Amino acid sequence: MRLLLGCERLDLVGGSERYAADVAAGLTARGHEVRVVTGQRGQEVPGEVPELKGLFDREPSPRALSSFKLGLRNWRPDRVLLLSRAAPAVLHASSERAPTARFVQDHTLFCPGLNKLHADGSPCADPMGTACLKRFFLTKGCAGYHRDGWRPALRWPIGKLKEHQRDLAAHQELDRLLVASDYMRRELIRAGCEPSRVERVGYFTRQGQDATPKSPLPEELAASLASSSAPLILCSARLVHPDKGVDFLLTALGQLETPWRCVIAGEGPARAWLEEKARDEGLAERVHFTGWLDAPVLEELYTRAQLVAVPSVWDEPFGLVGLEAMAHSLPVVAFDVGGISEWLAGGETGLLVPRRDAHAFAQATDSILSDPERAALMGAAGLRHVRERYSQTGHLNRLEEALGMSSSSGNMRALPAC
Repeated sequence: MRLLLGCERLDLVGGSERYAADVAAGLTARGHEVRVVTGQRGQEVPGEVPELKGLFDREPSPRALSSFKLGLRNWRPDRVLLLSRAAPAVLHASSERAPTARFVQDHTLFCPGLNKLHADGSPCADPMGTACLKRFFLTKGCAGYHRDGWRPALRWPIGKLKEHQRDLAAHQELDRLLVASDYMRRELIRAGCEPSRVERVGYFTRQGQDATPKSPLPEELAASLASSSAPLILCSARLVHPDKGVDFLLTALGQLETPWRCVIAGEGPARAWLEEKARDEGLAERVHFTGWLDAPVLEELYTRAQLVAVPSVWDEPFGLVGLEAMAHSLPVVAFDVGGISEWLAGGETGLLVPRRDAHAFAQATDSILSDPERAALMGAAGLRHVRERYSQTGHLNRLEEALGMSSSSGNMRALPAC
């Protein structure tokens, strides 16, 4: 089968970008002819990778859109799988040429605030629509959808909502919408998507395998780790506020009773603020911010850790870092948000605590760090969990089945949960 994969960017190598490269490699190994089109090259993926800057912008560049249409016409894919948000013009161009599916990996399709969080950090349970306007005009709004001095008081919120509603309507016409969790499937159905078109295809990870490449740690990080024998807590996340909740992790670290050190691997606009918070709370000597790390370095870092913290406070669509942790036989402590409880078996592969409860997060972390035998049992259970329920083979089987059915929307049926 000739498959065209579309991905906004391959250079940041977060969870979504790693997934794009892994799925391209996996489908190619199965004999499919795969081409990846992206707005920003980065990781190595099989075959030709056209770079069309501006194709995945909210208003795609005319030049990129024209090149995309030309590529579709000349390459003639059997199926198209988009792994990033795409404007209606891109969806229409793709659907005209081949059955098209979209893997919806975040909230941006059905939330004008982009992350389903109110301005005060509480989760939003309302479907996109009039509730968004009421919150905008009558309260402080949402994290990414609120009044600001430079925004037109009336035109901007209505226009932004209509823009998202237009995008959602265009996606509802696709042959298939794929998601990684039951949580995301419910959200899309609540947003008005036809249930028979929305399929859960859980992620997989290639981390933790013998063949997964490793690279030496940067000198500064290696020196920091060598300076202490305390158990290592690893948090791998993009440093954005409030979504990823790293500020709650820092608060929890200050309450730990067992010895510890922590590495926070990631980059983002909240990094300077988080580093300042760590200094202000007397944690700077035990918390090391690495910035962005490529996958082989992160792979090596996982081998040094005793526990992985996932402090997301937004409704995490899935949380691929959790699979990576369990693939390395590491227990996980996480807030019980979004789709996290679908892969984290509380009390078995790690511990779940109430959203934004830093004290509970600290207690859960202490209970694991202070009991190495329990940590080892949780890590072993996590490894079994990943191998049994989130294998690359199982994922690609389900993905092939979903894409194979996408040519006949009238013949769709629900796939069994993996």
